[in-house]
Amino acid sequence: MRLALIANPHASRFSGRQRDRVVAALAAGHKVEVLQTAHPGQATALASQAVASGVEVVAVLGGDGTVNEVVNGLRGSDAALGLLGGGRVNVLARGLGLPADPDRAASRLVELLAAGARRRLTLGVAGDRWFALNAGLGLGGAIVREVERRQRAKQLYGDRAYLAAGLKALLVDHDRDNPHLTVHLPDGRPPLRGFFTLVGNGDPFTYLGRRPFRPTPQATWDGGLDLLVGQTMATRSLVRALTGMLSPHPRAGYPGLPVLHDIDGFSLESDIPLPFQLDGEYVGDRTSVTFGCLRSALAVFAPPARA
Repeated sequence: MRLALIANPHASRFSGRQRDRVVAALAAGHKVEVLQTAHPGQATALASQAVASGVEVVAVLGGDGTVNEVVNGLRGSDAALGLLGGGRVNVLARGLGLPADPDRAASRLVELLAAGARRRLTLGVAGDRWFALNAGLGLGGAIVREVERRQRAKQLYGDRAYLAAGLKALLVDHDRDNPHLTVHLPDGRPPLRGFFTLVGNGDPFTYLGRRPFRPTPQATWDGGLDLLVGQTMATRSLVRALTGMLSPHPRAGYPGLPVLHDIDGFSLESDIPLPFQLDGEYVGDRTSVTFGCLRSALAVFAPPARA
């Protein structure tokens, strides 16, 4: 089988020696072409070129941001995705029951390739971008934007940098008095007003260290999208909800934070620009975003879904 390995040398767990070990493990039974990114965004073009040349599997050694770029490069192809970890969080790999450690992930991918163990996943669509994990307009986007502004703190403090960014976004940056967002829903349902939204394509939404963060716990990787609408900024309500979302038994919605389950499309409008994130990457401020989903759009080598 022909594989392209797209490696991000800036990923948290990347090293040249580790890349070489991963390549050796895959090359024992397959033809492997190694493609290394030099700048953000390049993985999309590399994936697109690889599948155009006849590659059957595009494997990613990098974080969820690199996975997102590769997913966008696989559009219109029959190539499958392989996940090799290497990032700080590796939400998609862990959510699908795959190792985050690259050496273990390479061994597991070899097993899955031999067994032909493919799953088909839904992909979310936001404007002209696909996403595999999640999206957020407002508070979640502000947190990601703040962390990306402080890369040194992210490297030094890891998840604590996200907690600090969250507190700053919540207490300092975000308008807690005026709900600027309107959520337009399909099928003639009345619009909803809110301060922020979180869109989940699967569960968990992300991880804080080893602990899964689950604001949309009913979301599945092969269903529609789940949408949490933040209709309150009351500190007590948010603390209670966050505590529940980090617990072993989260609820599907909390007072002032309803969750719409398994929907195929909706649109968001804001009367001011709000920060927007896709798959954990800040992609600019937006006043409107239209969402859809493509069911069974992506083949990935992974174990079957748990019953």
